Amino acid sequence: MTVSIIGELNVDIILRGIEGFPELDKEKLASEGKITLGSSSAICAVGLSRLGVGVNFIGAIGDDILGEYIIRFLSGERVGIERVRRLKGADTGFTVSLTYPENRALITYTGIMKDFTIDDVDREFICSSSTHIHISSFFLQKRLQKDIKELFNYAKGKGITVSLDPGWDPEDKNWDKLFELFPLVDILFANEIEAKRIYSSRYESEESSIDIISEAISKDVKSLVIKLGEKGALAIDDGRRYYRPGFKVEVIDTTGAGDSFNAGFLYGRLNGYDIERCLLIGNACGALSCTGIGGTTMLPTLRELKEFLNDKLGKSSV
Repeated sequence: MTVSIIGELNVDIILRGIEGFPELDKEKLASEGKITLGSSSAICAVGLSRLGVGVNFIGAIGDDILGEYIIRFLSGERVGIERVRRLKGADTGFTVSLTYPENRALITYTGIMKDFTIDDVDREFICSSSTHIHISSFFLQKRLQKDIKELFNYAKGKGITVSLDPGWDPEDKNWDKLFELFPLVDILFANEIEAKRIYSSRYESEESSIDIISEAISKDVKSLVIKLGEKGALAIDDGRRYYRPGFKVEVIDTTGAGDSFNAGFLYGRLNGYDIERCLLIGNACGALSCTGIGGTTMLPTLRELKEFLNDKLGKSSV
């Protein structure tokens, strides 16, 4: 099985142990900093590769030092980069993550990601080499948005399954664009806040419970997965509801935890596991991701995943 991941590539600059919140005209110090591979799409790609899934990445980077870093990182993780285009004169995007014990703040410079789109060669490559397609960060990729519906239709005609994690809309006004894609999506991922905004964009209310929200959204997709942070995750698959609680770990940094969850869940789904088992593996990967700084530092290998589940449950379930 091979997954094609289509989307944004950027670097994360993560600062931790910050002496208070940023203030204009004042300088704050951080006790820890790290530059690492960022982007929801890339973190998910590395997570799948470490679990033993074949992954091809389709994207674009700038002709700069950050782009070179990304290429080396992906290659080192055995992620296929044949269709990663390096565009002369363009800037690679990056995200500054200010990480605090209770949460984090993100500032992103999109760079080339907002202009990236696929062409006919990409489409043929994707559909000739993949059993599954995954797209993240829908709202950050303005030009790609126009091609996604056509790609999904084409892929479905080839028997290829599709998953989508749209992420947060920085403009907070384009959620309705997702609904035309939902009938083509096999698995829709969202966190609790995103699910509320998707729901409110159609029903004009955010006051409903997560049960009501998930039930409404699930009518438009085959499988809905809502990530609930430390509380775990729920799924509705073909009308049936599932829930798995999260794992307690010492949290260092939550950057990329949701993308790590996606990798674990997709690993289970691609191996034919039932939904509860997929949720379990997703929760484990998300929890392990939080035990190190950056989105990829603690992404588990299959052996590490089995050891974690054995420790927590007395069995691996993988």
